[in-house]
Amino acid sequence: MKEITSLTIKLFLFCTVVAALLATVNGITQPIIAENEAKNFQLSMQEVLSDASSFEKMDIAISPAEGGVTVSSVHRADTGGFVVSSVCSEGYGGDVTIMVGINPDLTVKQVRIMSMSETPGLGAKASSSQFTDQYRGLKNGIEVIKNATPSGNQIQALSGATVTSRAVTKAVNAALLAAEQAQGGIVE
Repeated sequence: MKEITSLTIKLFLFCTVVAALLATVNGITQPIIAENEAKNFQLSMQEVLSDASSFEKMDIAISPAEGGVTVSSVHRADTGGFVVSSVCSEGYGGDVTIMVGINPDLTVKQVRIMSMSETPGLGAKASSSQFTDQYRGLKNGIEVIKNATPSGNQIQALSGATVTSRAVTKAVNAALLAAEQAQGGIVE
């Protein structure tokens, strides 16, 4: 019994020291990680809307038209365009987070996949420019088609990754709708 009590106390002390060390390391690295994430976000905004030099975060309530999508931020660019971040929870591997650069005429300038957990070699191809470039110049209401040549406001689904293609498209459509709603709320 004495041996069990001794081992329990030692284990408790060891766990307490390790937990304290982890909390200290987290406290030191958390501001650095937050700063790096903010820099990455700013660089990504500049990437998707390259003609803009400054961005202003808008505090507006956005209501996506489709379920499973959340708009996380809307920034207005000095050029009159928008940068919108949205997340679709209906990807094959879970959440698909994107950032969309939107021209003043509410067409897509560029789409960037920020994070996703899609299948390597299939859904993960959604982050390639070959896929995301399909959205350029399109307006809200984009459709995903399979086994046909896209026309009008359509994009070609990734072969073997239609679920991912639909998730990205839902997120892009939500971003476009958010920009429409934001533009409607701006008084010049």
